[in-house]
Amino acid sequence: MQATILKAEKRATGKHSAKHARKEGKVPGVFYGYGQQNVNISFEARSFVKFLQAEHTLATVDIDGKEYRVIVRDMDKDPVTGKLLHVDIMAVRMDRPVDVYVPIVFIGTPIGVKTRGGIMQHDMTEFHIKCLPDHIPGHLEVNVDNLDLNHGIHVRDLSFPNITILNPQSESVCTVVIPKALESVLSEATAAPTEPEVIAKGKEAEGKETAGKEAKPAEKK
Repeated sequence: MQATILKAEKRATGKHSAKHARKEGKVPGVFYGYGQQNVNISFEARSFVKFLQAEHTLATVDIDGKEYRVIVRDMDKDPVTGKLLHVDIMAVRMDRPVDVYVPIVFIGTPIGVKTRGGIMQHDMTEFHIKCLPDHIPGHLEVNVDNLDLNHGIHVRDLSFPNITILNPQSESVCTVVIPKALESVLSEATAAPTEPEVIAKGKEAEGKETAGKEAKPAEKK
């Protein structure tokens, strides 16, 4: 994986400094990592957002002419506008594994959806993984073509080269289920024929019992 080079500038500490950086079209952040002291930095917003949109995870950050291999460890976004407010950048060693979160991309259309009216339920949207920095993917693909109705994929069913998934093995990734509206219709259709039959038998038995009671006095005469 070829690392993107991002230019960072040191900035003062405090909320005022971060606010000032945003006004200038920059993204404030913090740089830290192996043997490094925490350093307040800022990036040019457009270049950093472009880096994120390209699904890059490993970058080279230039701070005062010195380069560091880093990953984006955390981000804060405005809940309303989605604007990037703050980033945490962590220096990494290329020979030591790191744990990160990567998004899941589902590939294909399940059989249970195409032929049996099911819907696919996304139980997970990202994996927690561990690998060397050079092996960090932009996303991980999960093929769902062969999933039938009431079947799913669990973490234990998946494996990726050079990557360890840290989520529990029993955790469900996705499931093909019957829509609730269809499930209700099917339940009613299954239950409907049995009830009238029970009522009919009850009336028939009641009629026989009544006839037997009325016949007894006639026999005594």
